[in-house]
Amino acid sequence: MANPLFYQNIVPLNRETHRTLRLKALARPLDYARLANMVPALTDEFAAAAQEIPIAFLPGTAQPAAVFVTGLKPGRNAFITEDGRWNGSYVPAYLRRYPFIIGDVPDADPILCIDANFEGFGEVDGTPLFSQAGEPEPAVTQALALANNYRAGAERTDALALTLQRLGLFRSVTLDAKLPNGESTVVHGLLIVDEQAFNALSDEQFLELRSAGFLQPIYAHLFSLAAISKLTA
Repeated sequence: MANPLFYQNIVPLNRETHRTLRLKALARPLDYARLANMVPALTDEFAAAAQEIPIAFLPGTAQPAAVFVTGLKPGRNAFITEDGRWNGSYVPAYLRRYPFIIGDVPDADPILCIDANFEGFGEVDGTPLFSQAGEPEPAVTQALALANNYRAGAERTDALALTLQRLGLFRSVTLDAKLPNGESTVVHGLLIVDEQAFNALSDEQFLELRSAGFLQPIYAHLFSLAAISKLTA
């Protein structure tokens, strides 16, 4: 299977193999995301990000996938500055989790993994991941908590997308924008909630969404679409 976005070499984090591994802060911490004009999104963060980052969905095999639209031109993340930092008040959880991730192991519990190719890993500079006795340091416990929370949030996001798909609430859109330099750009293949179909839901269907806790992320998603104008600027 293809690696998730940004991850190149996923390996389980091991207290013996990685006993001397350290994690250092990079001078350009988000350079790896510079070319991503879409970043995976979680329903848990829709409300926090809606004012500045458009939220949409991409068609998927099982269900559509929620994404932050971070650029109107492929290969250009409008939120990454020239010095490799985030230009905004909300940083997506997907970026905050990297280079850690929860990995599935056959017939065993999920395990914390790392992208071994991440340039912030080394054995000289930075924060140690394990003590000399092989016990996890705060850097690992914090990464594990964030990765586990992300995994749970991803399951809730998939559930939302499946429900929206089942209720026929998605419609396809194309973003056509003119950039400040006069160049025109088009982004195809995005899905958004069809407000007309949403407003036409039966009382029973609306109650289903409310009971599942899906109304807030739906409204946040619709509200976020106004932020597309900020990407154009």
